[in-house]
Amino acid sequence: CITVNTLGIYILTIVDLFGCSSTCSVEVIVNAAPVCSITGDLSLCQVGQTTELCAPLGYVSYLWNTGAITNCITVGLAGVYTVTVIDLNGCSSTCSATVILSPMPVCTITGDLLLCEGETTQLCVPPGAASYLWSNGTMTNCITVSLPGIYSVIVTQANGCTSTCSATVVVNLPPVCSIAGDLSICTGQSTLLCAPVGFASYLWNTGATTNCIMASVSGVYTLTVTDL
Repeated sequence: CITVNTLGIYILTIVDLFGCSSTCSVEVIVNAAPVCSITGDLSLCQVGQTTELCAPLGYVSYLWNTGAITNCITVGLAGVYTVTVIDLNGCSSTCSATVILSPMPVCTITGDLLLCEGETTQLCVPPGAASYLWSNGTMTNCITVSLPGIYSVIVTQANGCTSTCSATVVVNLPPVCSIAGDLSICTGQSTLLCAPVGFASYLWNTGATTNCIMASVSGVYTLTVTDL
């Protein structure tokens, strides 16, 4: 007996006790090991998500470290997945792939969500992601808006993981400003000019900050009111 590991033709000559001999030969073929590779998305974005891992088709058998015996498996946990493939010649190869749980991108919208008519606000999500897509079509991390409504954005990381968040912008109508009082007075008299109560602040062109002022001089009296 001999042990060999190289392809080729091996010839054996045997001689018996009477000096008679015979020769025979055998050819040893060394088959290449099967190609073992695992394809599939190796990054999970959140618990509960799954990915399909596949070894090449066409082999006689497959054995994964999960116990599966198909060429493809579906997994939902991070970890190392190993498969052994065996071809028609009985040759085998083993390969593995590591599935990781990638962090979800942070998606929070900042900005002033309460506007007065005619104002604008800038809504922003944190910078540094691979891409952004707002509901109005903008693809930057910040947008400037002036209309009321719900603004949503999809944030995508380089690993393909995405998060979605939204914010509601409210546009308030300007407060109704009116001045009541006697607008015609005689010399030496005064009149009480008043704006409606209930506003957050009042500012007259006289410098007064109350809702009512006493006026004794003819002229234009201007008032700015600010609501809550």
